[in-house]
Amino acid sequence: GIGIDENLKEQVFERFRQGELLLTKQYEGAGLGLSISKAFVEMMGGKMGIETQKGIGSTFYFDIPL
Repeated sequence: GIGIDENLKEQVFERFRQGELLLTKQYEGAGLGLSISKAFVEMMGGKMGIETQKGIGSTFYFDIPL
């Protein structure tokens, strides 16, 4: 990916949000995937997070109790 600004990294888990807020760029998707994934992880008692660096990329992770 393109990486996400530090001040936007929690917002990408909101519905219909993407990592870039600029209207001049086109990205595929509706911005629902991460919010749905986070909801499922939380329903299983887990947490979802992100490690990101603008211009480098992002890693998304989750932990669920077993």
